[in-house]
Amino acid sequence: MSRLADLAREGIPADVDAAHDAAERARFVEAVSRGAALRRGGAWGRSAALSRVDAWLRSLGVSTALAERPRWGLALAGAAALAVALVVLWPARRLDYAVEGAPVAAGGYISAAAGDEARLRFTDGTTVALSPGSALRVAEVEATGARMLLEHGRASLRVTPRPKARWSVEAGPFAVLVTGTAFDVSWTRGDGTLRVDLHEGSVTVRGPLAPDGLPLRAGQRLVARMHEGDVQISSADAASAAGPAQGGPSSAQAAQPGAAQPGGDDSAAVPGDAAEPGAEGDAGAARPEGSRAEGSPAGAPPDGSGAAADGAAAAPSWAKRVAAGDFRSVLAEAEQRGLGGVLERGSLDDLVALADAARYARRGDVAQRALTATRKRFPGTSHGKAAAFLLGRMVDDGGSPGAALAWYDAYLAESPGGPFAAEALGRKMVAVERTSGRAAARPLAELYLKRHPRGAHAPVARDLMKP
Repeated sequence: MSRLADLAREGIPADVDAAHDAAERARFVEAVSRGAALRRGGAWGRSAALSRVDAWLRSLGVSTALAERPRWGLALAGAAALAVALVVLWPARRLDYAVEGAPVAAGGYISAAAGDEARLRFTDGTTVALSPGSALRVAEVEATGARMLLEHGRASLRVTPRPKARWSVEAGPFAVLVTGTAFDVSWTRGDGTLRVDLHEGSVTVRGPLAPDGLPLRAGQRLVARMHEGDVQISSADAASAAGPAQGGPSSAQAAQPGAAQPGGDDSAAVPGDAAEPGAEGDAGAARPEGSRAEGSPAGAPPDGSGAAADGAAAAPSWAKRVAAGDFRSVLAEAEQRGLGGVLERGSLDDLVALADAARYARRGDVAQRALTATRKRFPGTSHGKAAAFLLGRMVDDGGSPGAALAWYDAYLAESPGGPFAAEALGRKMVAVERTSGRAAARPLAELYLKRHPRGAHAPVARDLMKP
């Protein structure tokens, strides 16, 4: 019967909503009841009950021409009614799984030993290979798929394609959503780096750096670095051959917050922390969102004179050098010109590029000064507002969530619909929970779910809403 229900369900393309389910359930019970009355009521009862069952089946689009033969016509109608009821009412079987190579602890927690691989086998044929030393938790299992949490390490998945399949792998604040595909996902908690290598099919990756989701196609690699605030999508082969540049993202594919990066068909960068659909920037001059200074040309000298010194007119702008991963030359030139003068008289473009270069090169002191100068000198610009969020994130990641709250509040007040609004609210929620407890964070969780029900922090918000 269970197999019959599965086959019947696969043949029906549309879902049955709760109201329709309840209505058909009541009609089926009524038909069965009248069938019992038929056995008690003789020929007249048989005729009346048959007419009602016939009308019900016709309303469902089931032919009952043979029902005019009372002996076996009613049996045929009853069988048809039973088949329809099986499709509508019979619950789909929940998937199950077995684990090889590692024990399963409470809550579905699986940890592969340092020298051994663990493997999960689901009853639909889906397999998950957990690399040695990695840990994963199976959070939910349903008839359509499972939700798994990769605590750390690497997992290789081969998901069996099925109609309406729903699988997800969450790693830190990211989620990889799949239906049927083969891919590898790795998560490093220490530096907040996610990597997804897609071999077959397609997946969508969501997270603070891409809350609306980034689709990947076969042969692509996604690398998201939380601490640097960038996401890169490239050809897996090309990325493996190129390797990352020293001190930051790869020189050909480096991404920065709010910037689309130059590249061909095999590379695409996305706005870091964009809350709503992020727009691609100028492919010829990658730079942060809104970085073309209001009233100031890109790459203008930091002293505002309009002329580059010592024949530097042909040199790439700081924004372009940051996009190419050349952070050190930006910092060196700023120090050569005089860091104080750059901060006091530099263009908005150069302040933004200097702040990004300093963040990527782990020069938090310079980044903080550049962001503070941006807010002070260009308070009404998009970057002046965004600097509040970036300052808050730096303080938060540095281990001071309480101090970060004021910066998150400032950004949300100045730019409630800005590109970092979703992450600012999510981070504020987490910071409040860490400093003041779950009860204090619950109103923020409710607000987050109302504004960003599919945001990267939605799972945390839903957990906080639990009693």
